[in-house]
Amino acid sequence: MTEGEARKRQIHYPPVPNGIDYLRDVIDRLARESGEPSERDLKYAVLHLQAAAEVLLKARLREEHWSLVISKAEKTNLKKFEKGEFESATNAETVRRLVEVVGLDISAGDKKTLLDLATTRNQLQHWGITEEANAVLTRAADVLDFLIRFLDQYLLPHLDADDEEAVADDLEEIRTGLVRIESYVTSRMERLNENDLKGHEARTVRCPDCQQVALIVDGAANKCSFCPRDWMDPLELASAYDNAFSYSPAPGDPYEDTLVDCPDCDTLTLALEAETVASNGSHIPLCFNCAETQDNLGECARCGRLYRPTDEEPICFDCFADLG
Repeated sequence: MTEGEARKRQIHYPPVPNGIDYLRDVIDRLARESGEPSERDLKYAVLHLQAAAEVLLKARLREEHWSLVISKAEKTNLKKFEKGEFESATNAETVRRLVEVVGLDISAGDKKTLLDLATTRNQLQHWGITEEANAVLTRAADVLDFLIRFLDQYLLPHLDADDEEAVADDLEEIRTGLVRIESYVTSRMERLNENDLKGHEARTVRCPDCQQVALIVDGAANKCSFCPRDWMDPLELASAYDNAFSYSPAPGDPYEDTLVDCPDCDTLTLALEAETVASNGSHIPLCFNCAETQDNLGECARCGRLYRPTDEEPICFDCFADLG
């Protein structure tokens, strides 16, 4: 290569091909045919997956109008934008603008998945984290799945012929790699359901960390068989589960809170909207401390706490003793 040719070399990554290139690197690290990804692979997969998400989501904002990419449009102009001299919108604000300004259909589940990834990336980038490898892998698979759908629906149809040709091979590798990751998750869950989780269906719930239905609530280890993570603190687990999976009470619901004191062990670990394998999609009260499902609960007419009536009395035992 001559000196003149070297000077002419350029790095050319328009937004969508740039985001797809990040995704290709994620797949190369997570879907290795030679074996499971290393810790270093997982680290850079998180960083590059978040970079891909930011680039691709903001590329769609830019299609609508360049000013939507900027945190405070009144403090910049088109020339500064084209030079990259601006502060872009936060992750949460980017998703909000895509939904509320552009009008795209991004589900609450997909939004949570994206923001959880952003949190993980920030922790890793600025301080470092300790996280279960399988939790990272499944979270990455969920984000990859969303970004492929986002690309197909909102970005790829608008690529010019040159960019479309440039990303064709990368997209094929990304789709193939995603299938390998999802197949791993599926096959592992099938093995767990046939072995570790068998016989524990009444107390097996979705893990707040890896999102797989593989956490056996026993009030002690509270171990997820997929991550595998031990939730030794029932209070921490109950709060994490409630934050991750409970629904907001609808108007007229009898209880404003979905996490309350358990009438048996008197700890704030009773999730009113827990869902176990055995509950078949129904929500049931489950205590993450004493590991008991709580049926036939009543609300004390005097103090408002939940209790288990024995003779259809309208107040709980504590209030009955207090009055007596």
